[in-house]
Amino acid sequence: MRPAIALMAASSMVMAVAACSGGDSQNENSTGPSAGAKASGTVTWWGWTPDTPVAQRYIAQFNKVYPNITIKYTNYENADYAPTMSTAFQTGAGPDIFDVSAGGNVGGKQLWGDYAMDLAPVGKAALGDAWKDQFAPGYVDQLTFEDKVVALPLGGVAAGFFWIDKNLFDANGVPTELKTYADLKAACDKFAKARVQCFTMGTNSTDTFSTELLRTIMNSIDPTYYLRALHGKASWNDPVFTQSIDIMRRMQDDGIIGQDATSIKQYPEANNNFLSQKAAIVQMGTWYAQYAAKASMTASMQGAGVSNPKPFTMMPMVSPDLVGKGIVPQYVGEADYGLAINEKAKNPEAAKTFITWLSATKEGQQIVANAIDLVPALKGVQADWNNLGLVSPDIQIPAFKKLFADAAAVQESRNLYIAAETGNAQVIAVQQALADRSKSSAQIAKQAEAASVDVPEE
Repeated sequence: MRPAIALMAASSMVMAVAACSGGDSQNENSTGPSAGAKASGTVTWWGWTPDTPVAQRYIAQFNKVYPNITIKYTNYENADYAPTMSTAFQTGAGPDIFDVSAGGNVGGKQLWGDYAMDLAPVGKAALGDAWKDQFAPGYVDQLTFEDKVVALPLGGVAAGFFWIDKNLFDANGVPTELKTYADLKAACDKFAKARVQCFTMGTNSTDTFSTELLRTIMNSIDPTYYLRALHGKASWNDPVFTQSIDIMRRMQDDGIIGQDATSIKQYPEANNNFLSQKAAIVQMGTWYAQYAAKASMTASMQGAGVSNPKPFTMMPMVSPDLVGKGIVPQYVGEADYGLAINEKAKNPEAAKTFITWLSATKEGQQIVANAIDLVPALKGVQADWNNLGLVSPDIQIPAFKKLFADAAAVQESRNLYIAAETGNAQVIAVQQALADRSKSSAQIAKQAEAASVDVPEE
């Protein structure tokens, strides 16, 4: 699923950040309402994202405006979030605020929408009658479930591309643009000689990170196939699916995919492989840009086990044409996630105040943008690129500006229409492709088709 999960060693952190300035009202230039200025008390927030240090920055800035509200954030690994939330809601011990995604089987609106308060009145109070239009196109609708706005969007996400360690590429004479499968294999051969893992990925988990590569390969064959199959207009038991499994197996045989892929998870192991510079390439989305800044990379490298970290230059790389048909896979994306309020929240007014500030004011969205963890949800907000402390701003800023502009213009959804059953079926397909050669690609495709559920277009 998404991204930016708990990448640091600790899985949770309680944050009650004292105010540095301000009183009980918002800043003079705030675009949000002041109705929550008198709210106070403690609010609990649970999520699989953002990473704990990012959430800490959000809360610290919020407390400069609202010092009387304490936010306690707990971060969960992707695989732990759904069962934890399920138990909490069943026992009445759920948080005040919780993450909800547009689709997928981790924090999907279809899983948790029934427990959420309708936030349409909150959005209208903050931004007026045309409040939905103040957010990026489709974001609010993507977080609407059965005519209820279950979450206000924090930002968007895009995936379908790779991140590279430019330092390792340069040190081994590898070009930073790999346009074909042959280019990718040649690069991996060079890394192998230097005893550097080429492409790290983890499949030993129920999360769907491993299926990103499968989809990227499919989009190299037929860019229309994946969405057609999701909507029941094409079968997963199709030559596109079987060819994609064959190509993934070829990538493993050719030393592109790491041999440890079937024994590790994307988080934390594959992530740590990349951040500790044991691997040169990892497939992650826009959320991964947050580690390009010196401070966050240093902390994350330490979390990955590096004792004396020296930040390296990481860059986004468009996927090569993995099939040889001249088709470069395009990005996929949507509203990444939003913040919902539990219908049984113990402190709903303080929860509304926090969500409104973070999602529906320029001040809050600027903090979100500067974390370069999300594509900002609110129109007209972009990261302050020149002051983010990037490792190599001269080359990273142009690349990141293009990346986020392309991400904001994505046409193909990422997780919005993936039923939990379909996501699970593809996870199993990838695991079998790389770990079980007794099953043919045709058998794997037939099994995936039988286990999948079609989702109609909205």
